[in-house]
Amino acid sequence: MYDFSELRPTGKETAIAILICVAVLVAVFCAGYLFGIRNAGKNIHDNGNGTANPGEQISTAISNQQQLTDGIQQAEHTSSGIAETSTAIAESAHHITARVNEAAGIIDECQQILGTIRNRGQAGKTPH
Repeated sequence: MYDFSELRPTGKETAIAILICVAVLVAVFCAGYLFGIRNAGKNIHDNGNGTANPGEQISTAISNQQQLTDGIQQAEHTSSGIAETSTAIAESAHHITARVNEAAGIIDECQQILGTIRNRGQAGKTPH
């Protein structure tokens, strides 16, 4: 039959196999480097602007956000001022209504007094 011990590689054959594997790996690396792996990531187009344009846009966005925040805070202060003013106006309207009602009562009393005086004057009149 067959003897498998003869199929085992010797030291010389192992060394040659290792050298062939290393040579193949070096050849693959060189081919990849020559065909563009060395330039991978370098050909990203920025249209000549670099990073200046995105940086300016970020700065502009930050500035706009701060302006919006300031505007919101001013609107809050204005709305609280408007609420205070409307409360003061409502109180003033209440006081004015009370004074008008008081004046109406005084006018009614004056008319009653005048009516009474007229009636007295007519009652004491001698007929012609």
